[in-house]
Amino acid sequence: MQPTPWYKNFWPWFLIFFPLAAIIGCISLFITAIGNGPDMVVDDYYKKGKAINLELSKFEKAKALYLHGELNVTNERVSFKFTKGDSSNVHALKLSFYHRTIKAHDFEAMLTPNANQEFTALLNDFTQGAYSVFIEPVDGSWKLKENIILPTEQTVLVTPNYK
Repeated sequence: MQPTPWYKNFWPWFLIFFPLAAIIGCISLFITAIGNGPDMVVDDYYKKGKAINLELSKFEKAKALYLHGELNVTNERVSFKFTKGDSSNVHALKLSFYHRTIKAHDFEAMLTPNANQEFTALLNDFTQGAYSVFIEPVDGSWKLKENIILPTEQTVLVTPNYK
């Protein structure tokens, strides 16, 4: 009687399966980790710190101008209207929508005034979720910030208090 070769038996394959599955799992986890690095890591912390201080001075400038407004964001349109403060030198606004966790969902909109002293723009498709909205004039002299969840049908009151 001839013994069966090892590769035709069940137990060698059963014992090989678990280490092989662990190796394949480690390789796929390694490839996934390399391809999906974090978006929030900054190389030069000193320059980033200086930029943060500059940004805070822009928020203080908005507070000094006593700028308040109402922000409306629907699926196809965004509008902003000043309710208080000196907005006479504002000719256009830049709205930057930053998604809280996914950088690929960030987008910007350039708002121009209409006859009702309301700044409006049309929106392309955006992903729903939590966003931080930065409102600033084209010259970048001041800045307002508000946290919203898109899409929303409610009017969002924007104040110069940094949040």
